[in-house]
Amino acid sequence: MKKRTDGEGIDEDEPTSTETHWSQVTQRHYEPDGQGELTSAVVYAVAECEGVSPADVKSPPLYEFVDVPAIEDAFFGPEVASDSRRGVGTVEFQYANYLVTVRSDGWIRIHEPTEPARP
Repeated sequence: MKKRTDGEGIDEDEPTSTETHWSQVTQRHYEPDGQGELTSAVVYAVAECEGVSPADVKSPPLYEFVDVPAIEDAFFGPEVASDSRRGVGTVEFQYANYLVTVRSDGWIRIHEPTEPARP
């Protein structure tokens, strides 16, 4: 999957935020048919980045930044249960000091800001 901007392709693994440079620090795969919700998978991934228990990831609340259940419904809900109807997409949002990328293939990637490269 590539996102097109002015006819140029952008690599699917790179965050599209252009003002800050980001470096991936972890990734986690969400299984929509498995146990747990997408919200839990995102919290577990952020906790891994912070080196804390998922129970400690509570401030600020994730729901203040993004409607994760809506992402789950759009990408993995019963309306898109068949592969022929499943869309392809990516949602990015900032949470705490991280850029979170949720892909329709179930991959959650967490990026942290890095210093921009010096010319």
